[in-house]
Amino acid sequence: MTNKYFQNPINCKLIVILLLLFTSIANAAVTEVEKLDFGTLAVLRNDSVSEITINLDNQITFTNHIRVLVPGHRGEYLLSSYEPFKELFISANIVQTETSSPAAPSQQFTLISLSSVPTITTDLNGDATVFVGGTIASSGNAVGIYYDTAYTVIFELSINF
Repeated sequence: MTNKYFQNPINCKLIVILLLLFTSIANAAVTEVEKLDFGTLAVLRNDSVSEITINLDNQITFTNHIRVLVPGHRGEYLLSSYEPFKELFISANIVQTETSSPAAPSQQFTLISLSSVPTITTDLNGDATVFVGGTIASSGNAVGIYYDTAYTVIFELSINF
């Protein structure tokens, strides 16, 4: 049975906004504790694809020509008011692969992966905390540039039981 679906935009000062789309348990709730945030980044050169990853342990790695100016962090979501000791099945799914930004004609980032634990069990109070990490990549288009602006992309967090 599906309990919740969420779509999240990610900004590249990258902030995630959580939207509740569906609920089948009247009192179950999801609270966004921290948005998935890739931080403030600099793309020094865009002649090859560069990536930044924030894993579930909140470790940040990057490749090639991306540099982290202000570190970001994994997303944290509190699931509450479920049955005590209930196993929940979690999936983070990419809905929109390419970012959008208000600055045109800026290059865009691509959301290439998301990570979360596949299952989690609620505690005595029916609560659990889910973390979401991810990887974005630059375009690798040598003639394109990235503007100093927010970049947004949408992903979905699904909680099934």
